[in-house]
Amino acid sequence: MKKLTLQWRITLLTALVLTACSITLTAASIINADRAFVSLIERGSAMEMVGAVADEQPKNSGAATGVEAVPAQEAKQQFSLSSILFCVCVTATGTIAAYLLAGKVLRPLHELTDAVEAVDEKNLSYRLPAAVSNDEVGKLTKDFNGMLRRLDDAFLRQKRFTANAAHELKTPLATMKTGAQVLKADSSASLTDYQDHAEKMLYSVDRLSRIVDDLLLLASAGDSASHDKEEVMLEPLFEAIQSELVFQMGERCITCTAACGELTVTGNPAFLYRIFFNLMENACKYGHDGGHIWIEAARQENRVSVSVKDDGPGISSEHLPYIFDAFYRVDKSRSREMGGSGLGLSLVKTMVDAEGGGIIVQSDGTNGTSFVVTLPV
Repeated sequence: MKKLTLQWRITLLTALVLTACSITLTAASIINADRAFVSLIERGSAMEMVGAVADEQPKNSGAATGVEAVPAQEAKQQFSLSSILFCVCVTATGTIAAYLLAGKVLRPLHELTDAVEAVDEKNLSYRLPAAVSNDEVGKLTKDFNGMLRRLDDAFLRQKRFTANAAHELKTPLATMKTGAQVLKADSSASLTDYQDHAEKMLYSVDRLSRIVDDLLLLASAGDSASHDKEEVMLEPLFEAIQSELVFQMGERCITCTAACGELTVTGNPAFLYRIFFNLMENACKYGHDGGHIWIEAARQENRVSVSVKDDGPGISSEHLPYIFDAFYRVDKSRSREMGGSGLGLSLVKTMVDAEGGGIIVQSDGTNGTSFVVTLPV
């Protein structure tokens, strides 16, 4: 059974209300009229009886009473019929008016519905015409356009992410394929040649494995952060990270100073470790040889702010809005040379958001970069 439209439902509801009110008013009018007519007839009969006693003409009085009663009864019936007809006319007129008025009021909503039905995944850039009025329909139009804009941005980011992921996965695969083809075509290849190609293939496999691991972690970060929340002390956390990065830091003569005191944060220990590991590893990669990394933590009401700053070349302003996008690289050649997957900072942003925190990047493009992470205590 087809469901009634909103216009018809409003019309039927209005008709029911009008019918109930009209019936109530008509019934009250008829009852009051009956009482008035009965009182009038009784007064007329009493007057006739008084006249009959005075003139001693009972026959004429009886005839007069009948003559007076009949027109009164007919008038009462006519009034009742008129009241019922008036009730029907008012109900019918009100119903028609309600239908037309509801249609006029709901017309912008119908236009909005038609426009919404025309939107699909192929034309998310479409926007509904801006409403002139500031009523509920105008607000709904504005909110719907905002939702379309967010969906369009999300789809574009997803497309870029998919394209970049395919490219990043294809590069090490192409390297391995080329190496295998060279060995297959060169029948005179020596053991050294095989070892060289094998080393390149292992490097490509490691890179491919890191990309896949980061992609899986990026996909699951939002679902996993709510579990296993603990209070983590920052000083031991950064000491453990420095121990793991000791080779990279020693190779480039980079030193690190951590000033965290006894401050703690609450969150998933594995996520917190990965957040600050990625930031420190990023500082090691892009800092100057013989440079320094500064780590500072400070309490701000019920949150802790942690900054990781390097003394590298910095990030220019045009790159800052995209620095947390997946596979985005400021210096593409240098990033690939250092073996980065392009997902490090994107993972940091995703995990910080999942922990209920925030992260900002500060750089003037010439004198180092600072990442400031804010996390709940």
